[in-house]
Amino acid sequence: MKNILLSLLILVSFNCLAQTYRSAIGKFEAESFDSKLNVSTETCLDTDGGLDVGGMVDNSFLSYRFETFEAGYFTFKIRVANGFSDNASLQLVRAADLTVLTQVAVPRTGGMQSWTTITMLAKLPKGKQTLRLTAEHGIFSINWFEISRSTTALPGKVEAELFDMSRTVRIENSATASAGNVVADIDDADWLDYSVNVATAGTYTFYFHVSNAWGNGIIEIQNDYGPVLNQVNVPRTGGWQNYVTVSTTAVLTAGSHVIRFNARQGAFNLDWFEATRSAPLITKKIPGKIEAEDFDGVSEIQTENTGDIDGVLNVGSIEDGDWMDYHVKVTTAGVHTFQFRVASPNGNCKLEIKNAAGTVLGQISIPWTGGWQSYQTLTTTATLTAGNQVLRLYANKGYFNINWFDVQFGNNIPKPKPTITFAALSPKSAPAPDFVLTATSTSTEAPITFTSSNTAVITVSNATGTWKAKVIGEGTANITASQAASASFAAADNVTQTQLVHTSAPSAISAKITLDPKRWYQLTNATQSLEGLFDGNTQVNVNTGWGKVLNEYEAYYPLLPGEQIMIDGIKFFDYEGSATDNPMSLSIINANWERVQIATFKGYQYNTWVGPNPDSQASDDSQFALSSPVSNFRYLVLKVQGVLPTEMEFYGSYTPPTQAFSPVPQKSARLGDMFGVNGYEWNFELGNNPGQVNEPMMNMAKSFGGFRHYMDWQKLEPEEGVYTYNPTIYGGWNYDAIYERCKAENIEVLACLKTLPTWMLDSYPAGEQDNENVPVRFGKDFTDPLSYIEQAKMGFQYAARYGSNTNVDPALLSTHSTPRWNGDVPNSVKIGLNLVKYIECDNERDKWWKGRKAYQTAREYAANLSAFYDGHKNTMGAGIGIKNADPNMKVVIAGLVTGPDYIKGMVDWCKQYRGYKADGSVNLCWDIVNFHLYVDNATLNQSGTSTRGAAPEVTNAKQIVDDFMKTSHEVSQDMPVWITETGYDVNQGSPLKAIPIGNKSELITQADWVLRTSLFSARAGIEKVFFYQMYDDNTGSGMFGTSGLLNADQTRRPAADYINQVNKQFGDYRYKETIYADPIVDRYELNGKSLFVLTVPDEIGRTGEYTLDLGENGVAKIYTPTAGSTTMAVQDMPITDGKVTVTASETPIFVVAAPATNARTAAVASAAPALPIVESLHADVKVYPNPTSDFISIDLANERFGNIEIKVFDAGSGRLHSKTNLDKKDNKFSHKLNISNLPASMYIVEITQDEQHAFRKVAKLN
Repeated sequence: MKNILLSLLILVSFNCLAQTYRSAIGKFEAESFDSKLNVSTETCLDTDGGLDVGGMVDNSFLSYRFETFEAGYFTFKIRVANGFSDNASLQLVRAADLTVLTQVAVPRTGGMQSWTTITMLAKLPKGKQTLRLTAEHGIFSINWFEISRSTTALPGKVEAELFDMSRTVRIENSATASAGNVVADIDDADWLDYSVNVATAGTYTFYFHVSNAWGNGIIEIQNDYGPVLNQVNVPRTGGWQNYVTVSTTAVLTAGSHVIRFNARQGAFNLDWFEATRSAPLITKKIPGKIEAEDFDGVSEIQTENTGDIDGVLNVGSIEDGDWMDYHVKVTTAGVHTFQFRVASPNGNCKLEIKNAAGTVLGQISIPWTGGWQSYQTLTTTATLTAGNQVLRLYANKGYFNINWFDVQFGNNIPKPKPTITFAALSPKSAPAPDFVLTATSTSTEAPITFTSSNTAVITVSNATGTWKAKVIGEGTANITASQAASASFAAADNVTQTQLVHTSAPSAISAKITLDPKRWYQLTNATQSLEGLFDGNTQVNVNTGWGKVLNEYEAYYPLLPGEQIMIDGIKFFDYEGSATDNPMSLSIINANWERVQIATFKGYQYNTWVGPNPDSQASDDSQFALSSPVSNFRYLVLKVQGVLPTEMEFYGSYTPPTQAFSPVPQKSARLGDMFGVNGYEWNFELGNNPGQVNEPMMNMAKSFGGFRHYMDWQKLEPEEGVYTYNPTIYGGWNYDAIYERCKAENIEVLACLKTLPTWMLDSYPAGEQDNENVPVRFGKDFTDPLSYIEQAKMGFQYAARYGSNTNVDPALLSTHSTPRWNGDVPNSVKIGLNLVKYIECDNERDKWWKGRKAYQTAREYAANLSAFYDGHKNTMGAGIGIKNADPNMKVVIAGLVTGPDYIKGMVDWCKQYRGYKADGSVNLCWDIVNFHLYVDNATLNQSGTSTRGAAPEVTNAKQIVDDFMKTSHEVSQDMPVWITETGYDVNQGSPLKAIPIGNKSELITQADWVLRTSLFSARAGIEKVFFYQMYDDNTGSGMFGTSGLLNADQTRRPAADYINQVNKQFGDYRYKETIYADPIVDRYELNGKSLFVLTVPDEIGRTGEYTLDLGENGVAKIYTPTAGSTTMAVQDMPITDGKVTVTASETPIFVVAAPATNARTAAVASAAPALPIVESLHADVKVYPNPTSDFISIDLANERFGNIEIKVFDAGSGRLHSKTNLDKKDNKFSHKLNISNLPASMYIVEITQDEQHAFRKVAKLN
């Protein structure tokens, strides 16, 4: 028994002695384990030889006993080999409770004896412990591992490449790096881990030395794999070798930590980082503008590409409680005005401005703005202290985006301008009693005062406390109501009314005068004319349409040269309704351009005739008499505010005009000018390389004959008076390069200057901000040319650069000449590049759907054009207006959508405010008339009430075009007329969709209708057409979204195929005449050679035969546009007695006569120019049965093997229906082809072998 006890004591003592713990610092051979599971040792072929532990399979482990003498993070470097496992992973496990401390993937190394070193970081407590290296998934081997503590101390500077662990980054050498190396290719979700020792707890400033060529980088700082402490944006630095320093702060505790820099967004490079205590922050200056994404600290938000007009990114996903910190330096203490550029789809949001202590300094309520990317600018104030500080933008109620905010010293919130209402004044007869002047205002803080322009007619006074007017004598006087500024309001705009005073009232009226009711035009988006006022029907109310942008508007009746009207009486038929508070008034504009009111209609009566003075007590015909006759006037003007009479009659005398309008002359349009396209700079240059033209994009652009450049003013003038072209500050686009290439490729450029720049838009209240507003600062008078001076200055700068005049004074020109980064080539002044001949003053200035803030009447737009054209006849100063920079550049009217009456209003404004030239013509301020034409099965005015698009010949499109041509001829000096937007969608949910017809898809119908629109326009006399647009805006069902002619992969849609083919083949031909109506037969001509274009004007898949008289012998070449090809299909047919009979379809065909050749004259069709028939293959091929109703068999017997291509074409149109490729392996070949799906018609079957061709005509029966 004693021996047994002694043995047990010896064994226990031995085991106790064996439980040794090694220091956790050092290098350890894997085979020195203290225990193991399912592993074995083997000879190691690594560089240091010895043994390794092999066969680490799933759940096998090696145990080691360690003692750590201080707690903290330890770095484990482990030498491993993995020959074939794709999911091998190694865990570090605490044996006591099997807690996984960390783990890492074991990569494939190329073999079980090919070695690499992997790294893990683990936090260990102080003391003795057993650790396991466990194979979560095998199979792999371990040679040795090394444990160390970090020597990286904070505060301190650390080279980025000294990370302990990382994800998919690369170390590269850099000449501009501080130590020669940088960490590169840091992309989304990549990270860098650094094991560090923090000396003392506190707030640390982290500096990052970074470069970024094109990314939107964001660095997040994490401590010990916990929550994000803060983040910082990595700006674009102008290249991968251009480094800048950015900073943010984070609070750290003392001791051992793993700091992770996580790339929330890439791409960027990191050279070094530094963490310091009490170091100054890199601050943003106030006053100044700060991009929202340039935050220095942030909660859980994200950045995204902005749809706003003035930025690249915005901050989005802002929810309740989210915040952004900005380190700022405030120059002067005091009240500051904050402007926030925000968007919200729901509204009811609240954003607070806080200081570092959490005190709320100011706030804004964010309403519904129209969507996530529909922005408004909201304003508030906050009192700031001077110096460095942190401002926090806190979302008290979230669900909004921020693009930027701007802070300026002082309370700069503009006072609202009150509105004065001052009704028209009825004519008076002298003598007359004094009468009270009444006007109201939306402000009651200041009194309304009155003045008279002619005290010999009217004097005004408020001596009794009430403003009254006193009649002095006969004539006219302008009475003006004014209101000065007050504590809460700015000064109101003056309102003026004309008072007419007659000597006595006549008692009788003369004969009835008949006017031309079609001559009236209305200064609003009326869809119906005023002809109902003169149709003789007193029992039907006159309605000029619904949805008018102006409920109070004017209508003009211009008198023609030599026309004289004397009016002594007026009758209105008062049917029903009244307008006591909003009467209709009738005025004249006399020879001195004075407006004199002569009649008022208030609707006092019911179903009876009334006269011009609703307050008259007369009951006989004298009630219809004017107080005195009027004559020698230029215009009759109706002011419509409410109810209209159902009839209007004029009495007096009439002298007809001496002018007789001639017929509209036939224009000879060049066919190639019908093939322009709308597009943007990004249709030529890529966003990640905007400085040069992208060749695949350019190759697609060469499909078209013209380019209408949608050109945002913001890119050209990002700050007022700062001009950029190459590069643009926003986007870095190179306009010079685009225009140079377009000129080299014979693509005519029309520059369309549109939308408001941010610095102008910011003048508008939040609810009125829209980048398509009228191009003036908020509160400016739309009727005053001076209101448009900023746009006219921009036009001058652009025309001086891209126009043809090389003699512009350089002192008048400037550009943004500061490099954006080191090595950047900034803008420079250039003069007379002669790249652009045409410029369009904005886009759709009659855009009624945007409301009054974005709508200009014809007279207002004429004032705009007058400034833009020549600085309102050179009255606005130097450096203003297109013609003052380049007299040769043509100014194009903004594409109109509401009809040619708009042109009439513009002309009449020019008569009044620009006068006449020496030759007696009106001094107009444009060179080209322009409108938009989207052809649908409803109104053709972009109303969205249609259900689909329509072929141009089956709608009233011709009437619209003819009206524009007639208006240009009669009042706009017969200027060229263009269509700069037209087209069709292909999404079948769009109200402007092209529809499938028969076996034609919507894409083929789009191609047919687009080509027919070009032919239709040339036929009508239009001189240029630009289709909307190069590429789709989106793939949705909204109108205009899928009108693109090109695919996103830089290939052509069928519509672009057609344009490209016709333009290359026949672009220089000019329209001469239309010789037949159905099918339409147009004749074009080039150098005496005729081209005939035949089209069936329908949309049901109809065809029709026509015998063309070509006037010569030979062959007729019939060209048919073909989808998917660079050339048209061509068919040769013999000419007999100068004539040829062809079959026209809804796809236009083009026919020219050519000399006969020795080739067979049987009809031949191909997808390329006609090829001669090779007799050997022709004799070898048999095609049967013929005719057939379902299948044809193709037999071929010869000694050639390989590919056989079989094509089936429509014999009439040349359209390719099918293409089949087969392999001929024997001397005999047979194939059965199913054509049962084709409609009954004649078809050409083409068989190709070894570049030899054979053709057979086959009749398909039902």
